[in-house]
Amino acid sequence: MHIYFRGSGLQRLRLASGLALMAFAATHFANHAVGLLSLEAMHRVQELRTAITRSWPVSIILLVALITHVALGLYKLSRRETWRMPLWEALQIGIGLAIPFLLFPHIVNTRVAHAVFGANDIYLYELVRLWPDGAILQSTLLVLVWLHGCIGIHYWLRLSDSYSRFAPFLLIGALLLPVLALSGFAVAGMRATDIMSDPNAFAALKARTNWPNAHDAATMATLRDLVRWGFGLLAATAIGIAFLRYRREAAKRGPARISYLDGPAVDLTPGMTLLEISRSAGIPHASLCGGRGRCSTCRVRVEKGLDSLPSPDAVEAATLGAIDAPSNVRLACQIHPTSPLTVAVISRPGVRSPIHTEFAELKELVAAHIRADVGGSPVEFTSSDPAEVEAWLLRQSGHAAKVRDVERWGYRLRGARLDYVGEQTVGTCVYERDSLLISVFLFPETNSAPLAIRGQRNRYAALTWRDPGTICCSVSQVTVEVLEHLAEAWNEAASQLTEPDNPAELGTNEALG
Repeated sequence: MHIYFRGSGLQRLRLASGLALMAFAATHFANHAVGLLSLEAMHRVQELRTAITRSWPVSIILLVALITHVALGLYKLSRRETWRMPLWEALQIGIGLAIPFLLFPHIVNTRVAHAVFGANDIYLYELVRLWPDGAILQSTLLVLVWLHGCIGIHYWLRLSDSYSRFAPFLLIGALLLPVLALSGFAVAGMRATDIMSDPNAFAALKARTNWPNAHDAATMATLRDLVRWGFGLLAATAIGIAFLRYRREAAKRGPARISYLDGPAVDLTPGMTLLEISRSAGIPHASLCGGRGRCSTCRVRVEKGLDSLPSPDAVEAATLGAIDAPSNVRLACQIHPTSPLTVAVISRPGVRSPIHTEFAELKELVAAHIRADVGGSPVEFTSSDPAEVEAWLLRQSGHAAKVRDVERWGYRLRGARLDYVGEQTVGTCVYERDSLLISVFLFPETNSAPLAIRGQRNRYAALTWRDPGTICCSVSQVTVEVLEHLAEAWNEAASQLTEPDNPAELGTNEALG
Protein backbone atom coordinates (compact mmCIF):
# COMPACT_ATOMS: atom_id res chain seq x y z
CA MET A 1 0.00 0.00 0.00
CA HIS A 2 1.33 3.45 -0.91
CA ILE A 3 2.38 5.52 2.07
CA TYR A 4 -0.37 8.08 1.32
CA PHE A 5 -3.09 5.49 1.86
CA ARG A 6 -1.81 3.77 4.98
CA GLY A 7 -3.62 4.14 8.26
CA SER A 8 -6.88 2.91 9.73
CA GLY A 9 -10.23 3.04 7.96
CA LEU A 10 -11.30 6.04 10.07
CA GLN A 11 -8.09 7.89 9.16
CA ARG A 12 -8.63 7.28 5.46
CA LEU A 13 -12.27 8.37 5.81
CA ARG A 14 -11.22 11.61 7.53
CA LEU A 15 -8.63 12.20 4.80
CA ALA A 16 -11.14 11.60 1.97
CA SER A 17 -13.76 13.87 3.55
CA GLY A 18 -11.17 16.59 4.10
CA LEU A 19 -10.01 16.42 0.48
CA ALA A 20 -13.62 16.67 -0.76
CA LEU A 21 -14.24 19.76 1.38
CA MET A 22 -10.93 21.29 0.31
CA ALA A 23 -11.84 20.82 -3.35
CA PHE A 24 -15.15 22.62 -2.74
CA ALA A 25 -13.37 25.44 -0.89
CA ALA A 26 -10.81 25.86 -3.66
CA THR A 27 -13.46 26.25 -6.38
CA HIS A 28 -15.48 28.59 -4.14
CA PHE A 29 -12.48 30.82 -3.47
CA ALA A 30 -11.55 30.81 -7.15
CA ASN A 31 -15.07 32.09 -7.81
CA HIS A 32 -14.38 34.91 -5.31
CA ALA A 33 -11.24 35.84 -7.23
CA VAL A 34 -13.27 36.40 -10.41
CA GLY A 35 -14.71 39.43 -8.60
CA LEU A 36 -11.54 41.24 -9.66
CA LEU A 37 -13.00 41.21 -13.18
CA SER A 38 -16.68 42.00 -12.66
CA LEU A 39 -19.85 41.03 -10.81
CA GLU A 40 -21.23 39.61 -14.03
CA ALA A 41 -18.24 37.28 -14.36
CA MET A 42 -18.68 36.16 -10.74
CA HIS A 43 -22.32 35.26 -11.42
CA ARG A 44 -21.52 33.37 -14.63
CA VAL A 45 -18.87 31.27 -12.87
CA GLN A 46 -21.23 30.75 -9.92
CA GLU A 47 -23.91 29.37 -12.24
CA LEU A 48 -21.46 26.84 -13.66
CA ARG A 49 -20.10 25.92 -10.22
CA THR A 50 -23.45 25.53 -8.45
CA ALA A 51 -24.80 23.44 -11.32
CA ILE A 52 -22.34 20.84 -10.04
CA THR A 53 -22.07 21.52 -6.31
CA ARG A 54 -25.84 21.86 -5.82
CA SER A 55 -26.78 18.81 -7.82
CA TRP A 56 -28.23 16.09 -5.62
CA PRO A 57 -25.29 13.63 -5.90
CA VAL A 58 -22.64 16.25 -5.10
CA SER A 59 -24.80 17.87 -2.42
CA ILE A 60 -25.06 14.51 -0.64
CA ILE A 61 -21.31 13.95 -0.98
CA LEU A 62 -20.51 17.37 0.48
CA LEU A 63 -23.00 17.00 3.33
CA VAL A 64 -21.66 13.55 4.26
CA ALA A 65 -18.07 14.84 3.98
CA LEU A 66 -18.81 17.78 6.28
CA ILE A 67 -20.58 15.67 8.91
CA THR A 68 -17.91 12.96 8.69
CA HIS A 69 -14.97 15.33 8.95
CA VAL A 70 -16.37 17.23 11.92
CA ALA A 71 -17.54 14.07 13.72
CA LEU A 72 -14.24 12.24 13.27
CA GLY A 73 -12.31 15.33 14.33
CA LEU A 74 -14.29 15.56 17.56
CA TYR A 75 -14.00 11.81 18.11
CA LYS A 76 -10.23 11.97 17.75
CA LEU A 77 -10.15 14.94 20.11
CA SER A 78 -12.11 13.00 22.73
CA ARG A 79 -9.63 10.12 22.48
CA ARG A 80 -6.55 12.22 23.21
CA GLU A 81 -4.44 10.97 26.09
CA THR A 82 -2.06 13.95 26.24
CA TRP A 83 -2.15 17.61 25.24
CA ARG A 84 1.56 17.73 24.47
CA MET A 85 1.88 17.85 20.70
CA PRO A 86 3.83 19.56 17.89
CA LEU A 87 2.93 23.20 17.21
CA TRP A 88 1.46 22.38 13.79
CA GLU A 89 -0.90 19.81 15.31
CA ALA A 90 -2.05 22.24 18.02
CA LEU A 91 -2.65 24.88 15.34
CA GLN A 92 -4.60 22.38 13.24
CA ILE A 93 -6.84 21.46 16.18
CA GLY A 94 -7.39 25.08 17.26
CA ILE A 95 -8.35 26.19 13.76
CA GLY A 96 -10.53 23.13 13.31
CA LEU A 97 -12.49 24.04 16.44
CA ALA A 98 -12.86 27.70 15.39
CA ILE A 99 -14.09 27.10 11.83
CA PRO A 100 -17.59 25.69 12.58
CA PHE A 101 -18.51 28.74 14.68
CA LEU A 102 -18.11 30.84 11.52
CA LEU A 103 -18.92 28.27 8.84
CA PHE A 104 -22.22 26.90 10.11
CA PRO A 105 -23.91 30.35 10.32
CA HIS A 106 -22.63 31.04 6.78
CA ILE A 107 -24.25 27.81 5.59
CA VAL A 108 -27.53 28.93 7.20
CA ASN A 109 -27.30 32.26 5.35
CA THR A 110 -26.69 30.62 1.98
CA ARG A 111 -27.60 26.99 1.44
CA VAL A 112 -30.32 26.81 4.10
CA ALA A 113 -31.75 30.17 3.00
CA HIS A 114 -31.87 28.85 -0.57
CA ALA A 115 -33.30 25.41 0.22
CA VAL A 116 -35.74 26.32 3.02
CA PHE A 117 -36.69 29.94 2.49
CA GLY A 118 -36.40 30.10 -1.31
CA ALA A 119 -33.73 32.82 -1.35
CA ASN A 120 -31.77 33.15 -4.59
CA ASP A 121 -28.35 33.53 -2.94
CA ILE A 122 -26.44 34.90 -5.90
CA TYR A 123 -23.20 36.75 -5.22
CA LEU A 124 -24.83 40.18 -5.24
CA TYR A 125 -27.34 38.99 -2.60
CA GLU A 126 -24.60 37.73 -0.29
CA LEU A 127 -22.24 40.66 -0.92
CA VAL A 128 -24.90 43.15 0.12
CA ARG A 129 -25.56 41.15 3.30
CA LEU A 130 -21.87 40.88 4.18
CA TRP A 131 -20.21 44.10 3.00
CA PRO A 132 -18.90 45.91 4.93
CA ASP A 133 -20.22 44.89 8.38
CA GLY A 134 -19.57 41.14 8.05
CA ALA A 135 -16.50 41.38 5.82
CA ILE A 136 -13.94 40.81 8.57
CA LEU A 137 -15.62 37.68 9.92
CA GLN A 138 -16.12 36.29 6.43
CA SER A 139 -12.51 36.98 5.49
CA THR A 140 -11.39 35.32 8.71
CA LEU A 141 -13.45 32.25 7.84
CA LEU A 142 -11.83 32.07 4.40
CA VAL A 143 -8.32 32.27 5.84
CA LEU A 144 -9.01 29.71 8.57
CA VAL A 145 -10.57 27.18 6.19
CA TRP A 146 -7.71 27.51 3.73
CA LEU A 147 -5.01 27.36 6.42
CA HIS A 148 -6.59 24.31 8.07
CA GLY A 149 -6.79 22.48 4.76
CA CYS A 150 -3.27 23.44 3.65
CA ILE A 151 -1.74 22.27 6.94
CA GLY A 152 -3.47 18.93 6.62
CA ILE A 153 -2.50 18.46 2.98
CA HIS A 154 1.10 19.51 3.59
CA TYR A 155 1.63 17.05 6.46
CA TRP A 156 -0.01 14.36 4.37
CA LEU A 157 1.93 14.94 1.14
CA ARG A 158 5.31 15.34 2.83
CA LEU A 159 5.25 11.63 3.66
CA SER A 160 6.69 11.03 0.19
CA ASP A 161 10.06 12.29 -1.03
CA SER A 162 8.57 13.27 -4.41
CA TYR A 163 6.57 16.02 -2.66
CA SER A 164 9.69 18.16 -2.25
CA ARG A 165 9.89 18.58 -6.03
CA PHE A 166 6.41 20.04 -6.28
CA ALA A 167 6.15 21.79 -2.91
CA PRO A 168 7.42 25.21 -4.13
CA PHE A 169 4.79 25.33 -6.88
CA LEU A 170 2.03 24.20 -4.53
CA LEU A 171 3.13 26.85 -2.02
CA ILE A 172 2.80 29.56 -4.66
CA GLY A 173 -0.72 28.38 -5.45
CA ALA A 174 -1.61 28.06 -1.77
CA LEU A 175 -0.57 31.67 -1.15
CA LEU A 176 -1.95 33.12 -4.37
CA LEU A 177 -5.50 31.74 -4.26
CA PRO A 178 -6.59 33.22 -0.88
CA VAL A 179 -5.01 36.57 -1.73
CA LEU A 180 -6.88 36.71 -5.03
CA ALA A 181 -10.08 35.49 -3.35
CA LEU A 182 -9.96 38.16 -0.64
CA SER A 183 -9.11 40.81 -3.21
CA GLY A 184 -12.00 39.74 -5.43
CA PHE A 185 -14.34 39.72 -2.43
CA ALA A 186 -13.28 43.24 -1.44
CA VAL A 187 -13.53 44.70 -4.94
CA ALA A 188 -16.91 43.07 -5.59
CA GLY A 189 -18.17 44.15 -2.15
CA MET A 190 -17.36 47.79 -2.83
CA ARG A 191 -19.01 47.57 -6.26
CA ALA A 192 -22.13 46.03 -4.72
CA THR A 193 -22.30 48.77 -2.08
CA ASP A 194 -22.04 51.42 -4.76
CA ILE A 195 -24.82 49.82 -6.83
CA MET A 196 -27.11 49.36 -3.82
CA SER A 197 -26.80 53.03 -2.89
CA ASP A 198 -29.68 53.49 -5.34
CA PRO A 199 -32.93 52.56 -3.44
CA ASN A 200 -34.54 51.35 -6.66
CA ALA A 201 -31.64 48.97 -7.32
CA PHE A 202 -31.90 47.62 -3.78
CA ALA A 203 -35.64 47.06 -4.15
CA ALA A 204 -35.06 45.27 -7.45
CA LEU A 205 -32.45 43.02 -5.81
CA LYS A 206 -34.86 42.07 -3.01
CA ALA A 207 -37.52 41.14 -5.51
CA ARG A 208 -35.11 39.21 -7.73
CA THR A 209 -33.56 37.21 -4.87
CA ASN A 210 -36.71 36.66 -2.79
CA TRP A 211 -35.03 38.49 0.08
CA PRO A 212 -36.06 36.92 3.44
CA ASN A 213 -38.86 38.80 5.18
CA ALA A 214 -38.73 39.77 8.86
CA HIS A 215 -40.13 36.43 10.03
CA ASP A 216 -37.72 34.39 7.90
CA ALA A 217 -34.81 36.58 8.96
CA ALA A 218 -35.66 36.00 12.63
CA THR A 219 -35.87 32.25 12.05
CA MET A 220 -32.48 32.28 10.31
CA ALA A 221 -30.98 34.24 13.22
CA THR A 222 -32.28 31.60 15.63
CA LEU A 223 -30.82 28.84 13.46
CA ARG A 224 -27.44 30.60 13.43
CA ASP A 225 -27.44 30.71 17.22
CA LEU A 226 -28.52 27.09 17.45
CA VAL A 227 -25.72 25.77 15.23
CA ARG A 228 -23.13 27.81 17.16
CA TRP A 229 -24.34 26.58 20.53
CA GLY A 230 -24.82 23.05 19.25
CA PHE A 231 -21.28 22.76 17.97
CA GLY A 232 -19.94 24.48 21.08
CA LEU A 233 -21.66 21.85 23.21
CA LEU A 234 -20.25 19.02 21.10
CA ALA A 235 -16.73 20.48 21.24
CA ALA A 236 -16.94 21.01 25.01
CA THR A 237 -18.16 17.42 25.43
CA ALA A 238 -15.23 16.05 23.39
CA ILE A 239 -12.71 18.09 25.39
CA GLY A 240 -14.40 17.06 28.64
CA ILE A 241 -14.25 13.37 27.72
CA ALA A 242 -10.56 13.71 26.86
CA PHE A 243 -9.89 15.42 30.20
CA LEU A 244 -11.76 12.75 32.16
CA ARG A 245 -9.90 10.00 30.29
CA TYR A 246 -6.61 11.66 31.12
CA ARG A 247 -7.47 11.96 34.81
CA ARG A 248 -8.73 8.38 34.96
CA GLU A 249 -5.66 6.93 33.24
CA ALA A 250 -3.31 9.09 35.32
CA ALA A 251 -4.84 7.58 38.46
CA LYS A 252 -3.91 4.12 37.16
CA ARG A 253 -0.19 4.85 37.04
CA GLY A 254 1.66 2.19 38.94
CA PRO A 255 5.18 0.92 39.37
CA ALA A 256 5.52 -0.14 35.72
CA ARG A 257 7.86 2.12 33.75
CA ILE A 258 9.00 2.80 30.22
CA SER A 259 12.80 2.95 30.04
CA TYR A 260 14.37 4.79 27.11
CA LEU A 261 17.77 3.51 26.07
CA ASP A 262 20.38 6.11 27.02
CA GLY A 263 17.51 8.24 28.31
CA PRO A 264 15.08 8.58 31.20
CA ALA A 265 12.59 6.12 32.64
CA VAL A 266 9.00 7.34 32.97
CA ASP A 267 5.82 6.01 34.54
CA LEU A 268 3.66 3.89 32.27
CA THR A 269 0.12 5.22 31.86
CA PRO A 270 -2.29 2.47 30.73
CA GLY A 271 -4.32 3.44 27.68
CA MET A 272 -1.72 5.77 26.21
CA THR A 273 0.26 4.90 23.12
CA LEU A 274 4.02 4.92 23.53
CA LEU A 275 4.16 8.10 21.43
CA GLU A 276 1.73 9.80 23.81
CA ILE A 277 3.78 8.61 26.79
CA SER A 278 6.88 10.16 25.22
CA ARG A 279 5.13 13.46 24.59
CA SER A 280 3.62 13.57 28.07
CA ALA A 281 7.09 13.14 29.55
CA GLY A 282 8.59 15.77 27.24
CA ILE A 283 10.80 13.22 25.48
CA PRO A 284 11.58 14.22 21.86
CA HIS A 285 9.96 11.68 19.56
CA ALA A 286 9.60 12.10 15.81
CA SER A 287 6.17 11.58 14.22
CA LEU A 288 6.03 12.86 10.68
CA CYS A 289 2.42 11.80 10.04
CA GLY A 290 1.15 12.96 13.43
CA GLY A 291 0.69 9.50 14.90
CA ARG A 292 -1.48 8.04 12.16
CA GLY A 293 0.61 4.92 11.54
CA ARG A 294 1.63 5.92 8.01
CA CYS A 295 5.21 7.14 8.04
CA SER A 296 7.20 4.89 10.44
CA THR A 297 9.25 7.80 11.85
CA CYS A 298 7.97 7.16 15.39
CA ARG A 299 9.26 3.58 15.32
CA VAL A 300 11.19 2.22 18.28
CA ARG A 301 13.37 -0.80 18.82
CA VAL A 302 12.05 -2.80 21.77
CA GLU A 303 15.03 -3.99 23.80
CA LYS A 304 13.04 -5.61 26.63
CA GLY A 305 9.37 -6.47 27.06
CA LEU A 306 8.52 -7.28 23.43
CA ASP A 307 6.59 -10.38 24.49
CA SER A 308 4.14 -8.24 26.49
CA LEU A 309 2.97 -6.44 23.34
CA PRO A 310 0.25 -7.83 21.07
CA SER A 311 1.13 -8.55 17.45
CA PRO A 312 0.91 -5.59 15.02
CA ASP A 313 -2.55 -4.92 13.65
CA ALA A 314 -3.16 -4.43 9.92
CA VAL A 315 -2.28 -0.70 9.99
CA GLU A 316 1.01 -1.19 11.83
CA ALA A 317 1.92 -4.33 9.90
CA ALA A 318 1.51 -2.57 6.55
CA THR A 319 3.85 0.25 7.54
CA LEU A 320 6.44 -2.01 9.18
CA GLY A 321 6.33 -4.32 6.18
CA ALA A 322 7.00 -1.41 3.84
CA ILE A 323 10.36 -0.77 5.53
CA ASP A 324 11.23 -4.44 6.09
CA ALA A 325 11.44 -3.75 9.82
CA PRO A 326 12.75 -6.53 12.06
CA SER A 327 10.36 -8.12 14.53
CA ASN A 328 11.58 -6.06 17.51
CA VAL A 329 10.76 -2.74 15.84
CA ARG A 330 7.29 -1.32 16.51
CA LEU A 331 5.43 1.93 15.82
CA ALA A 332 5.18 4.04 18.97
CA CYS A 333 1.89 5.56 17.80
CA GLN A 334 0.23 2.15 17.54
CA ILE A 335 1.32 0.23 20.63
CA HIS A 336 -0.33 0.65 24.05
CA PRO A 337 2.14 -0.68 26.65
CA THR A 338 0.69 -2.39 29.70
CA SER A 339 3.95 -3.81 31.10
CA PRO A 340 7.47 -2.44 31.55
CA LEU A 341 9.38 -1.82 28.32
CA THR A 342 12.90 -0.79 27.40
CA VAL A 343 12.95 0.96 24.03
CA ALA A 344 15.34 2.83 21.78
CA VAL A 345 13.89 5.80 19.88
CA ILE A 346 15.07 5.33 16.33
CA SER A 347 14.16 8.49 14.40
CA ARG A 348 14.81 11.74 16.13
CA PRO A 349 12.73 14.91 15.56
CA GLY A 350 13.97 16.78 12.54
CA VAL A 351 14.13 13.75 10.25
CA ARG A 352 12.77 15.24 7.05
CA SER A 353 11.23 12.17 5.47
CA PRO A 354 10.33 8.62 6.42
CA ILE A 355 12.30 5.55 5.48
CA HIS A 356 10.34 3.39 3.11
CA THR A 357 10.90 0.88 0.34
CA GLU A 358 12.70 3.33 -1.90
CA PHE A 359 15.42 3.72 0.77
CA ALA A 360 15.05 7.51 0.62
CA GLU A 361 17.20 8.17 3.69
CA LEU A 362 19.92 5.78 2.51
CA LYS A 363 20.27 6.94 -1.08
CA GLU A 364 23.28 9.14 -0.31
CA LEU A 365 24.97 6.30 1.55
CA VAL A 366 24.35 3.90 -1.34
CA ALA A 367 25.68 6.56 -3.73
CA ALA A 368 28.81 6.97 -1.58
CA HIS A 369 29.37 3.21 -1.56
CA ILE A 370 28.98 3.03 -5.34
CA ARG A 371 31.37 5.94 -5.93
CA ALA A 372 34.05 4.29 -3.82
CA ASP A 373 33.51 0.80 -5.22
CA VAL A 374 33.14 1.63 -8.91
CA GLY A 375 35.69 4.46 -8.74
CA GLY A 376 38.40 2.07 -7.65
CA SER A 377 39.18 3.92 -4.38
CA PRO A 378 37.28 2.04 -1.69
CA VAL A 379 39.77 3.06 1.05
CA GLU A 380 41.93 6.09 1.76
CA PHE A 381 43.77 4.39 4.59
CA THR A 382 44.76 0.75 4.11
CA SER A 383 45.10 -1.45 7.16
CA SER A 384 43.73 -4.72 8.51
CA ASP A 385 44.39 -3.67 12.10
CA PRO A 386 41.18 -2.38 13.77
CA ALA A 387 43.14 -0.26 16.25
CA GLU A 388 45.00 1.53 13.44
CA VAL A 389 41.76 2.11 11.54
CA GLU A 390 40.07 3.46 14.69
CA ALA A 391 42.94 5.88 15.27
CA TRP A 392 42.84 7.11 11.66
CA LEU A 393 39.06 7.62 11.75
CA LEU A 394 39.34 9.54 15.03
CA ARG A 395 41.94 11.89 13.53
CA GLN A 396 39.96 12.42 10.34
CA SER A 397 36.34 12.57 11.56
CA GLY A 398 36.68 13.39 15.26
CA HIS A 399 34.36 10.51 16.21
CA ALA A 400 35.77 7.76 18.40
CA ALA A 401 34.01 4.87 16.70
CA LYS A 402 34.94 1.27 17.38
CA VAL A 403 36.04 -0.92 14.47
CA ARG A 404 35.53 -4.61 15.22
CA ASP A 405 37.81 -7.48 14.24
CA VAL A 406 35.42 -9.88 12.47
CA GLU A 407 37.90 -11.68 10.23
CA ARG A 408 37.30 -15.00 12.00
CA TRP A 409 33.69 -14.79 10.74
CA GLY A 410 34.83 -14.26 7.17
CA TYR A 411 34.96 -10.43 6.92
CA ARG A 412 38.41 -9.05 6.10
CA LEU A 413 39.09 -5.46 7.09
CA ARG A 414 40.46 -3.48 4.13
CA GLY A 415 40.80 -0.05 5.72
CA ALA A 416 38.81 3.17 5.97
CA ARG A 417 37.80 6.32 4.14
CA LEU A 418 35.90 9.55 4.73
CA ASP A 419 32.52 10.11 3.07
CA TYR A 420 30.47 13.27 2.88
CA VAL A 421 26.80 12.55 3.49
CA GLY A 422 24.57 15.59 3.25
CA GLU A 423 26.48 18.28 5.11
CA GLN A 424 28.45 16.05 7.47
CA THR A 425 31.64 14.05 7.35
CA VAL A 426 31.19 10.37 8.12
CA GLY A 427 33.94 7.86 8.80
CA THR A 428 33.54 4.58 6.93
CA CYS A 429 35.33 1.30 7.53
CA VAL A 430 35.49 -1.17 4.65
CA TYR A 431 35.33 -4.96 4.80
CA GLU A 432 35.51 -7.60 2.09
CA ARG A 433 33.46 -10.79 1.82
CA ASP A 434 33.60 -13.15 -1.18
CA SER A 435 35.35 -10.45 -3.25
CA LEU A 436 32.51 -7.97 -2.53
CA LEU A 437 33.09 -4.78 -0.55
CA ILE A 438 30.97 -3.83 2.45
CA SER A 439 30.90 -0.18 3.55
CA VAL A 440 30.05 0.37 7.22
CA PHE A 441 29.26 4.05 7.79
CA LEU A 442 29.89 5.06 11.42
CA PHE A 443 27.55 7.83 12.57
CA PRO A 444 27.82 9.42 16.01
CA GLU A 445 24.69 8.34 17.87
CA THR A 446 23.69 11.95 18.49
CA ASN A 447 23.06 12.44 14.77
CA SER A 448 19.82 11.63 12.96
CA ALA A 449 21.32 8.42 11.66
CA PRO A 450 18.92 5.78 10.31
CA LEU A 451 18.24 2.75 12.48
CA ALA A 452 16.32 -0.51 12.18
CA ILE A 453 16.66 -0.66 8.40
CA ARG A 454 16.76 -4.05 6.78
CA GLY A 455 16.08 -4.69 3.14
CA GLN A 456 17.27 -5.05 -0.40
CA ARG A 457 16.60 -2.71 -3.27
CA ASN A 458 17.83 -3.48 -6.77
CA ARG A 459 21.37 -4.86 -6.33
CA TYR A 460 22.15 -3.26 -2.96
CA ALA A 461 21.37 -4.42 0.53
CA ALA A 462 21.34 -2.21 3.63
CA LEU A 463 21.28 -2.96 7.33
CA THR A 464 21.85 -0.82 10.41
CA TRP A 465 22.70 -1.68 13.99
CA ARG A 466 23.84 0.07 17.12
CA ASP A 467 27.27 0.00 18.73
CA PRO A 468 27.80 2.01 21.96
CA GLY A 469 27.95 5.65 20.87
CA THR A 470 27.73 4.78 17.18
CA ILE A 471 25.10 3.93 14.59
CA CYS A 472 26.53 1.48 12.06
CA CYS A 473 24.96 1.54 8.60
CA SER A 474 26.18 -1.14 6.20
CA VAL A 475 25.70 -1.06 2.43
CA SER A 476 26.87 -3.67 -0.06
CA GLN A 477 25.97 -5.91 -2.98
CA VAL A 478 25.91 -8.92 -0.66
CA THR A 479 22.55 -10.18 0.56
CA VAL A 480 20.72 -8.80 3.58
CA GLU A 481 21.34 -12.14 5.32
CA VAL A 482 25.09 -11.65 4.94
CA LEU A 483 24.82 -8.18 6.48
CA GLU A 484 22.80 -9.66 9.35
CA HIS A 485 25.60 -12.16 9.89
CA LEU A 486 28.11 -9.29 9.89
CA ALA A 487 26.03 -7.47 12.52
CA GLU A 488 25.95 -10.61 14.68
CA ALA A 489 29.68 -11.05 14.28
CA TRP A 490 30.25 -7.36 15.08
CA ASN A 491 28.22 -7.60 18.29
CA GLU A 492 29.88 -10.90 19.22
CA ALA A 493 33.33 -9.37 18.75
CA ALA A 494 32.29 -6.44 20.94
CA SER A 495 30.95 -8.73 23.68
CA GLN A 496 34.16 -10.79 23.69
CA LEU A 497 36.16 -7.64 24.36
CA THR A 498 34.02 -6.91 27.43
CA GLU A 499 33.81 -10.59 28.49
CA PRO A 500 37.24 -12.07 27.74
CA ASP A 501 36.48 -15.24 29.72
CA ASN A 502 33.63 -16.17 27.38
CA PRO A 503 35.14 -17.71 24.23
CA ALA A 504 31.87 -18.40 22.47
CA GLU A 505 31.94 -17.57 18.80
CA LEU A 506 29.63 -17.59 15.87
CA GLY A 507 30.47 -20.39 13.46
CA THR A 508 32.28 -19.28 10.33
CA ASN A 509 30.24 -21.70 8.26
CA GLU A 510 26.89 -20.57 9.72
CA ALA A 511 24.18 -20.77 7.08
CA LEU A 512 23.25 -17.35 5.74
CA GLY A 513 19.79 -18.35 4.45
